[in-house]
Amino acid sequence: MAMKNVIATPEYRQDTLLEEWWNSCEKGNLLPALKKHWRIFVLSVFGNNHDPGKEERLAHKFLFRPMEYFLCRQDPEVVFEELKAKNMPSQLCGKVFKTGEPTYSCRDCANDPTCVLCIDCFQNGAHKNHRYKMNTSGGGGYCDCGDQEAWTSHPFCNLHSPNEVNQDEKNPIETLPVDLTDRASALFMAALQYIVEVLTWNQCDNLPSDLQVEGELNDTYITMLFNDEVHTFDQVIKTLQRAVKHCTAQQAREFATLVDREGRATVYRGCFTSCEQCRTIIDSTSRHGSKPLKVQVMHTVVVAHQTFCLRLMVWLQKMIEKSDGLRRLFCLLSMKPQEDGKSLMEKLLLHDTQLWKVARILSHQLLMAGVLMDQECKKQFAVIFTKWYPNVMRDFARDDHDHEVCVASLSVQIYTVPSLARMLVTDHDLLDVILVPFLAACEEKKNANGVLSLSKADRTPSFKRACFMLYDLKYALLCKPTSDEWSDKLRESFLRGHQSFLKLLKMMQGMDEVKRQTGMHLEYEPEWEGAFNLQMRVDDVISSFTEWCSTDRTVYIEAYKQAAQMLSQCRDTTQKSEQHTVCGHTVKCLKYDVQSQPVSIHLPLSRYLAGLHVYMGDYNLQFGCPELNVQGLDPVKMIEPPLKVQVLIAQSQAGLWRRNGYALLNQIYFYHNVKCRQEMYDKDILMLQIGASAVDSNEFLIHLLNRYGLLLWIRPEYDVPTGQDDNVRQTIMLAEEFLNLLLIILGERYVPGLGQVTHEDTLKREVIHLLCISPMSNSELSKNLPDSTNLKADIEDAIHAVANFRKPTSVGTAGSGKFELKNECYKEFNPYFYHYCRTDQSQAEETQIKRKKEEKSANHTLPPPVPPKFTPQFAQISNLLQSDVLVHILSLILQRSVAVRSRSWSETQLDRVLHLIGLALHEQRRNIHEGNHNFDFIGKALKGEPNFTQLLESLVTDPKNISHDSTKDLLSWILQKFIEVRQMTSSAEANGPVEQLASSSKEENEAAKKRKARLAAKRKEKIIAKISQMQQNFIRDNADLFESTDADSSLTRGTSEMDISESAHHETPVALGKYQSLPCSIGITKATCILCQEEQEISHNSRAMVLAGFVQRSTVMSQCKSRNPTDGENLDPLFTSSDLHVGSFTNSCGHTMHADCWQSFFQAILVKERRRLSRIPHSLSYNIVQLEYLCPLCESLSNTVIPLVPALHSLVTDSDLCDVNLSFGDWLDGLQKTVKNATKQESTSASKGDPFPFLPSSLSSITKMMADSVASNFQLLWQYVNNTKGGRFSESLMEMMKKFAKDVYSFGLGVDPDDMNHRVSIVAWNTCAYTIINLEQYLRYENKPLFGASPSRNVDCINALVKFAAVCSHIMPQEVIKKHCLRLLSGLLSNGLGEGDDPQCIIDVDMFHYLVAVTMALPSLYTEGTTASNLPLNSLNNQYILELVLTAHIVQVMLLHDRSQDGEEGKGWVLLYDRSQDGEEGGMEMENDADSVALMSMYTEIRRKAGCLPPSNNDPLPWQLTRHIKRAVLPFLRCATVLYHNLTGVPIPAQLQEWTEEVEPFCSYLSLPTSFSELFLNQGELLERVVNQWCSSDVLRSRLYSASSRSVVSYPLPVNHLIDLPDDYSQLINQISSFTCPSSKGNDSQLPTMCLVCGLVVCSQSYCCQTEIKDMKVGAATEHTYRCGAGVGILLRVRECQIVLLAGTKGCFIPAPYVDSYGETDQGLRRGNPLHLCKDSYKNLQKMWFTHCIPETVAHNIESHMNLMSIHWQHL
Repeated sequence: MAMKNVIATPEYRQDTLLEEWWNSCEKGNLLPALKKHWRIFVLSVFGNNHDPGKEERLAHKFLFRPMEYFLCRQDPEVVFEELKAKNMPSQLCGKVFKTGEPTYSCRDCANDPTCVLCIDCFQNGAHKNHRYKMNTSGGGGYCDCGDQEAWTSHPFCNLHSPNEVNQDEKNPIETLPVDLTDRASALFMAALQYIVEVLTWNQCDNLPSDLQVEGELNDTYITMLFNDEVHTFDQVIKTLQRAVKHCTAQQAREFATLVDREGRATVYRGCFTSCEQCRTIIDSTSRHGSKPLKVQVMHTVVVAHQTFCLRLMVWLQKMIEKSDGLRRLFCLLSMKPQEDGKSLMEKLLLHDTQLWKVARILSHQLLMAGVLMDQECKKQFAVIFTKWYPNVMRDFARDDHDHEVCVASLSVQIYTVPSLARMLVTDHDLLDVILVPFLAACEEKKNANGVLSLSKADRTPSFKRACFMLYDLKYALLCKPTSDEWSDKLRESFLRGHQSFLKLLKMMQGMDEVKRQTGMHLEYEPEWEGAFNLQMRVDDVISSFTEWCSTDRTVYIEAYKQAAQMLSQCRDTTQKSEQHTVCGHTVKCLKYDVQSQPVSIHLPLSRYLAGLHVYMGDYNLQFGCPELNVQGLDPVKMIEPPLKVQVLIAQSQAGLWRRNGYALLNQIYFYHNVKCRQEMYDKDILMLQIGASAVDSNEFLIHLLNRYGLLLWIRPEYDVPTGQDDNVRQTIMLAEEFLNLLLIILGERYVPGLGQVTHEDTLKREVIHLLCISPMSNSELSKNLPDSTNLKADIEDAIHAVANFRKPTSVGTAGSGKFELKNECYKEFNPYFYHYCRTDQSQAEETQIKRKKEEKSANHTLPPPVPPKFTPQFAQISNLLQSDVLVHILSLILQRSVAVRSRSWSETQLDRVLHLIGLALHEQRRNIHEGNHNFDFIGKALKGEPNFTQLLESLVTDPKNISHDSTKDLLSWILQKFIEVRQMTSSAEANGPVEQLASSSKEENEAAKKRKARLAAKRKEKIIAKISQMQQNFIRDNADLFESTDADSSLTRGTSEMDISESAHHETPVALGKYQSLPCSIGITKATCILCQEEQEISHNSRAMVLAGFVQRSTVMSQCKSRNPTDGENLDPLFTSSDLHVGSFTNSCGHTMHADCWQSFFQAILVKERRRLSRIPHSLSYNIVQLEYLCPLCESLSNTVIPLVPALHSLVTDSDLCDVNLSFGDWLDGLQKTVKNATKQESTSASKGDPFPFLPSSLSSITKMMADSVASNFQLLWQYVNNTKGGRFSESLMEMMKKFAKDVYSFGLGVDPDDMNHRVSIVAWNTCAYTIINLEQYLRYENKPLFGASPSRNVDCINALVKFAAVCSHIMPQEVIKKHCLRLLSGLLSNGLGEGDDPQCIIDVDMFHYLVAVTMALPSLYTEGTTASNLPLNSLNNQYILELVLTAHIVQVMLLHDRSQDGEEGKGWVLLYDRSQDGEEGGMEMENDADSVALMSMYTEIRRKAGCLPPSNNDPLPWQLTRHIKRAVLPFLRCATVLYHNLTGVPIPAQLQEWTEEVEPFCSYLSLPTSFSELFLNQGELLERVVNQWCSSDVLRSRLYSASSRSVVSYPLPVNHLIDLPDDYSQLINQISSFTCPSSKGNDSQLPTMCLVCGLVVCSQSYCCQTEIKDMKVGAATEHTYRCGAGVGILLRVRECQIVLLAGTKGCFIPAPYVDSYGETDQGLRRGNPLHLCKDSYKNLQKMWFTHCIPETVAHNIESHMNLMSIHWQHL
């Protein structure tokens, strides 16, 4: 691919070189001497394309080590240690954060949210005991510990505590030796000059003359590809494959990853012509969005020097970190002006956008490690940065790199420092400096009217990038001065910036005007998002400017006048007016029709003026006073813009703007949304309240009525029907909205400066009204409360002041708690709270009424609460309540309520009028108490005929038009309060008659309710009696249908595990042996098909029925997590590994179907999928290619069906084994003879296509080798085995059996289906065994009994699997089954384990898998013919099989006893058999019985034969050994009990339906001796020889005492668990922060993801770590799940705090098991609360993983979250 020219390394002598440099340094000419050396050696080191390790060594030898010796004149390490000893302990931490590193911000002490601590400073400081927020760093910032301006208290941690001696008094440079100072000055300056010169050099084919190598340059060039944020990875990869010769997809991905990470990459090396050709192809084929990839052809020497510059910056950073003196020296030199007046750092600053990504990052890190860590230099740099700020931001807006890698991002490090920001605002006009370039960017977006127009058509991102200046403006305004800190210079500078800010608001005033669409619907949705995005960015700035203005009288007055003058320039001077008269008041109103003329929701200038207005009272100013005299400042014109917005919203609610589409609805939504309402809706209401306080009350109301178009509606004659076409319904709704606005203007007083309240009162009221809707979690409250950037605005205190926290009620469940409002706060509830939407208002009212009913309160009224008092400046607003116009409106609506019929009335109007009257009564009461007689609502309400009292009495007496009980209750309450306040005004009035009137009316209402309830109850009784009679008649007429109907369940089961067997059997049941108990029907005996609803008996010759099932590979029980799953194509599954590394698990949802019904259902799914894939290419929650489907009933994920086989005992003839007198030894001898006789000759075994070295023998040939008596009994035993009845299975059942066997083989091994593969039956037996072991381990972990505790679907699944395994031999050739049986027997009775390519021994085999396989295969051992119907129900055979396998298992336990003492037991979730029980006896010696002594003797002999060490003090005592063996074999016995119970149908004794740790009940049920020594003794020499054979295996010795790739387990097998996680989530973040991408030379990983199964961390969702599996590109996480979990994984994305569940190519996200103090998760760490591990949640995750529910969970999540389908999960 590339041409490589090796440049020879010239001769080099360090001493000669250093002497030359020292001499040059003394002469002041160090830089030319360095360049002379660098121009030779830089090219030889970085121009030869060395491997990274060699390049690093050469660079150190030829470039950096000489500089260090030059600096130190002796061993650098010695000198640096001496310099380090002279350092004063730093008060500043300054740790630069890596990407993903945890950061902490104290809510109590931080000056602003940008002040953060590293984990070390946090853990060693006082803030960990405060309220703090946790987050992850995006990289680039540094720790603020030690910066006293960042914290209000505790600025230092214990690691950076202040020194007694003030460091500022001592210059650290003075601690350096003079000669070292001179050399360091020269070297640092030369290095910086070289860096600046090379990095700012703009030519690609040569260098400055003093760096140019002698002679002509070689024709060796590089095609360099640069990063941008426009092209995607795939676009870059495809372009490179087309442009670069012989570039593979993997190489292209590596190039793309390198370009993204470092900013550029060498994609081709060669001569100029070939490089230019490559560049041309890239340029011409990468034009996406009209912009090609940036690519340059550069000479090797240029690239070499640029690479050296990067290394040199890293080296400089290391040097200055070694000494405070060197750091100070470097800072002074880098900030020293050069000949052109600019410092070197200044030059780097200005050329930042010319650099590529990694060069920018390194220059910024050098800047932060040097200049920004020195306070004086930081101040100097801040001035320079502000000076060049317009240039920097202009370049940034044109650039295409992310903000965090641009020098513009350093503004947060400067402008958030209060002293620096204040100095820059005062002396360098910082506010104006920031706003001027932003206004320039806005100029390009203005329309013809001078208003911003942010169109979607403009695709350039420059304006979006320019908006970062608003963040800088917010930072600069964080340092709000107090009243004493203002100076004349600061005032002048601030007001200049304020004037520029008003220009911005003027540009925003009137954005996105809308005009009502009539006739036809809007053709396309207009742009609206851009304006709201800008508004949300400006909101914080508006608040900050308002706060600054409020702290100084002079500034406030000037700022108010500036804002008022700017607002006056925005008004339409041509607007006409018209006169209107209402109630004798004539008013000149502005003429404007909202329905036909344009209206804008964006009025930031008007709202900013409203925000300033509330501070007038602080300085004793009044509207219109001389100090605030602004020409044209008319309150009527001030309220006009916000009033138009309210009318627009009211008309939209009335349905007048339907044709304007969703754009208007979205604007209205965000206008009221919590993200925008503070500076939009709230300020509009405030401006209307300002108008109400400055304008005559009657005039104000007439203006409102005119704008709402309700002047006709308030006339009494409006109710008279006329021939005019008037839209009355819309007028009614507009009237309702008008009354609602009046309620808000009069009742919403919780604004400091408007009402006599504080900010805390405002916040509490918000919380109260949120909790009146329903109890809420902390996150719900936070989401619905204003987001304050000021950390001191303590929302938590407000919440706790008004609410109580209630934790989840269910014990042991994971979930978030809720806040419930305190009882004393319910009185503050206002149904017309202005932040309620209609849904919230309705829900809140229902909740409160329901609460009062539950409390059995006598009064269910929801009256208006008593509002706080207005401040004197706004006191006139309350006069609206006694104005003639409002009294007329109230009286008019009450009269229409009383009228028999009114076309313009609604109950909603009445409800709002009653609330207005209630407010008036509250106000009247307050004025009476204060002795103020100017407010006289009662007097005006009693004038006229009829007056308010008469109208209210009429409504209470006869509420015929009122349907809502809440309105009736409110009406009674209003009347009562009216009388009470009237009494206060005049003592002559009596309340008796009115009280009697109210109470009598209430009694009449209650009587009417009771009468209606009685009539309804009688009607209901008649209907029920009629239905009952009809049912009885139907049953009588159809009696035959009900005789055999079981209406209780769709599934009929026989005797289940839950039945106590003693009720049917007086003796303890025995499952095996000669004395086997009678079986009963267990499992499903009758079922209803969920598809056709037909019920059917389960039998062998009827229509087949199946269970929906799911088969998957599993590693959850693996005892060796480091092993990769074996390739299924080459796996021999007959002898399952004892470490259970991988297995096949099957589960079912338990729903039954007819086989043909299921086939029709599945075919319909296939047809549907074919049609869908042609339209929607992305996948569903199931993969139809993998035969997946969802259960038709419960939608559980399935990929097969399990055939239902009838009870096995019903398929065989009853037989009596009492006449069979065959001992275990004779039985074993017969099997061993069979195995030996079946061995083939070598020539025969080598025959093509025959993998088994066995030739089955006939029964007669075996009995000829036995004594006559033994032979007859042996013959008789196998006659019973072959004794069956009932004939063959039906074709449909056989078909389903073959299908399930094929599916288990395919999914269990991960291979293609193959019906006739000899491994099909083996995998079927293994999935039965693996599923039973998994169930046993889970129940053991849960401390639940083996029977009766499992869900019925698991019980049915196990039963179906066991029965299928028993009949599996019917669908396979008998020769195959026979050979499997012979191989299995040879494993224990011969040397079958030690043969083959992978020899095994006794401890390598899982004995329960072996037991299942040999139990199912043995009946076919002597079968004649190609097919068979033998079943594994011979109780004597099964008993002897179990005894043999149990003996082998005990030998395993003895051989591995010492390994169980090595701490292996601690690996499980919970080790059931805790060794601490041995210590309960203390040191007491227990009695050793005969069984223990015998077992101890066998233990010693077995271990001796195995070559174990001689007995020692570490060996157990006999009783300890016996106890250990019983504990170790108990899981095996539990599994065997499940197997034989489902196989034989013998019921379970009651003792096994309870939790027990004793082996005796299991042994009794399985017909085993309780003294395990009996299994070895008196069984004949044959068993002894077999045991000796097991123990003397060479393979066994190598396993036990030499390094082996195969793991050795211990018994009992511990139950696996997910990894242990730290309690504190920040510890986990800190651990992961050090993780680097393994494919990227140690670079940080963007999404480190931890496997919770094994703990490995991988680089997720990144091209750098992609690999290929089965010709599919997969990410590192997916690749790991294939290795660790056989395709199923559970991983934790640490930086997002979320769990990823992967199942093949599908996945989903769920919350991580970390919660805050409120029990809530925090995906994405958005809230930042401290998180701690929730053990209940983690336990649920472990259960999900261990019970194989991950695929089902993924499928359900995809079904409920359709957006998950679009994610390419395989790339994670």
